[in-house]
Amino acid sequence: MKIIFIFFLLLCSLVTVNSQSVLIETELFETKGGWSIDSQFIDQMGSPYLLAHGLGEVVEDAVTEVRFPETGVYYIWVRTKDWAPYPKGPGRFRMIIDGKELDHTFGASGDIEWKWYKAGTVRIDNLVTEIRLRDLTGFDARCDAIFFSKSAEENLPNDVDGLRLFRKKMLKLKDFYYEGEYDFVVVGGGTAGICAAIQAARLGLKVALINNRSVLGGNSSSELRIPTDGELFRNKYPKIGSIMREIDNGFAGVCNENLSMYRDNWRLKIINNEKNISLFRNMHVYAVGMSGIKIDYVDAMDINTLKTYRFSGKIFADCTGDASLGLLSGADHLYGRESKAQTGEAGAPEESDSLTMGTSNQWYATLTDSISAFPIEEWMLQFTEDYHFELTKSVWNWETGFGNFHIVEDSELIRDHNFRAIYGNWAYLKTYLRDKYGKYKLAYLSYNAGKRESYRLVGDVLLTETDIRCKVNYPDAIVTTTWGIDLHYPDKQNSRYFPGQEFIAYAIHPNKRKEDYTFPYRCLYSRNIENLFMAGRNISVTHIALGAIRVQRTTGMMGEVVGMAAYLCMKYRCSPRQLYTDYLQELLDCVS
Repeated sequence: MKIIFIFFLLLCSLVTVNSQSVLIETELFETKGGWSIDSQFIDQMGSPYLLAHGLGEVVEDAVTEVRFPETGVYYIWVRTKDWAPYPKGPGRFRMIIDGKELDHTFGASGDIEWKWYKAGTVRIDNLVTEIRLRDLTGFDARCDAIFFSKSAEENLPNDVDGLRLFRKKMLKLKDFYYEGEYDFVVVGGGTAGICAAIQAARLGLKVALINNRSVLGGNSSSELRIPTDGELFRNKYPKIGSIMREIDNGFAGVCNENLSMYRDNWRLKIINNEKNISLFRNMHVYAVGMSGIKIDYVDAMDINTLKTYRFSGKIFADCTGDASLGLLSGADHLYGRESKAQTGEAGAPEESDSLTMGTSNQWYATLTDSISAFPIEEWMLQFTEDYHFELTKSVWNWETGFGNFHIVEDSELIRDHNFRAIYGNWAYLKTYLRDKYGKYKLAYLSYNAGKRESYRLVGDVLLTETDIRCKVNYPDAIVTTTWGIDLHYPDKQNSRYFPGQEFIAYAIHPNKRKEDYTFPYRCLYSRNIENLFMAGRNISVTHIALGAIRVQRTTGMMGEVVGMAAYLCMKYRCSPRQLYTDYLQELLDCVS
């Protein structure tokens, strides 16, 4: 078993000087205090960052020490943003240098974009200097990086590629560390990725499982707190579902306060016991190497050290949910709703659009012995006597997206919109319904966002609503879904009160719920990238068909099939497509 253990090195590993300038990446702070590393938006804003997620209570300082090349006066830039500029957001923080607080407050600029903000000058009297980030509000201040320079004029990059090159130069990072060659490289450690990796490993393949989170399980982990759903005992092929049953947590419920119910440690134990799996946690895949239409390798950034690691492979699986690996490799993909003319689906709109199902952040409040306040503030969504929600815990239909925001490119904005809605409604209850909610306290709000839909990769078969409703029988039908089509759209009343800013959904079910349908293997590999499988919500389905296959017990079973298929592809030195054309019966025999 090969696991990367992360050791924070001393001062020189945190920052490396370049002539008379110093770059500090905040995720490398020695002591995080009450700040958390948020790594969800690397592809959109450039890197992990520190987040002061205190639910309205100030968090402890983040602290590190920095070695400067020389003493003297330095100009300072801080990369941050105002996450709720309506008109000014609450995410305010200050910086303290060797005990002296800068006369500059960050995070309330009125600008929602990530930018470098010049913060004046400071005199550095000690070569080894303490830096502190001090949260002022507990409302999600965020800081990406700090830059010191003897020069008053610096042209600092804001684009993702520019930031990557700048970071590499300033921190003197190697191009990559080579992690070796694998039979099967699985990117994404949700239920689909776990099941694909385990299945392939048990059949003898050398597997790399790369997950950009610290825990396994994706939406069903303790970070997102969604239980697995769907059925595992109504399959056309009885062997499918056995691995998913090992890692199941369907009994946990939504947003359970008992984290152990989500079985993070159990899943990790299972993976660690598989001698053919090398697990790489906190690794974000951001680049691929191609030979024509085949993937040769992936490059992943270690979120905790910013070092790059390269993984070569024969076969790859995109289990990221967002189709991240597929998009990097140039795989054909879909986004939003297809038109009726494109798919022939009865439920499709006349014109294609960018509407998707939304993203949720789970939360709950607990009953305490004392009354507490949670004031209404201007940046929050504003609720009224006519429209508010008397809840002490999140429910399934609190979600944001719906085409008003791009579910991937605007993912941070979506998460923050959920924050504004949740904080705003809670402030209303605490302010105007004190008799009922005065002793309740907001105890948990996940800053990790759970998506229902994003990009989908196109395979040799694109599953449609018609296939499911008419029960079209494909010769390679292999994974059975029992969920029925379940689609979420903006609640009409919510639209009246918050037009274009909806955060409440309603569900439609075009076909009978809980109706079985077995869909084909050809939905599980890319039609134009020769060695790419996919399992999860990013497989080859239309927007409407996604509503039937997106639940996690179903995606886990997809992973099991992909793991078996990867084994057969290695056995016969064939592509996923050739497995269908030449060896389909052997695949079906494996799952029978």
